[in-house]
Amino acid sequence: MAAAAALVLVVAQPWESTAPAPSPGGIEVDPARVAELEAAEAERDAENLTAAGDLAVSAQERLLPVMDGLHEALPTGDASAADASAGGSEGEGKPPTAAELAEWRDVVEEVVAEMEALPSGSSEHNIVRNGLLLSTRLLGDTLDVLELAGDEDGSGRSSSSSGSSGEAEGLSAVAGDLRTRAVDAWAVAAVQLDLQYIAAERGHLHAFLPLHSGMSGEGEAEPPHAGH
Repeated sequence: MAAAAALVLVVAQPWESTAPAPSPGGIEVDPARVAELEAAEAERDAENLTAAGDLAVSAQERLLPVMDGLHEALPTGDASAADASAGGSEGEGKPPTAAELAEWRDVVEEVVAEMEALPSGSSEHNIVRNGLLLSTRLLGDTLDVLELAGDEDGSGRSSSSSGSSGEAEGLSAVAGDLRTRAVDAWAVAAVQLDLQYIAAERGHLHAFLPLHSGMSGEGEAEPPHAGH
């Protein structure tokens, strides 16, 4: 009788066990382990945000001379005061030299390598990383097409000078479109980066890539600051 009573108590009162209660899926949840994983994720996100912000500002500064050179070669029709004082005219490009193209390519390839090395992370972080990487790769494509345009314009490979000039103009138009897409892709990443800085209570970070340095309102990197 005593053994039977003990069995009834065990069956009727299983909640007296000291083992952690299983989750609905049958997996036991360790709150301490969950907290540990969440803390590690938050630390990784903070590190990724700092790395992305530092790289965006550094890359922007290094790419500005490239953007200025591209603006001379592929003017957008929004001649700045600096362009006007230098005697530049809207719609009239200045073909870059081979040395200039090589110098710009070195900068772009360096930035691309650094963007590729930036680790992946949260969805928000990956928007920044992939946007910046896409932008710099598009700049590399811009330089490739611009080089082809120069070859068509000056190598004499086409059967007629008029045909060569027309092909060069067409390639220049493609290069200009690629340059604009690069700026647009960078802008998406820069907006996301700014939003992440705000969410992390680091203030604003403005690291947009402008068409040329005369567009200071869109191209300045604003260091993080409190109070926003």
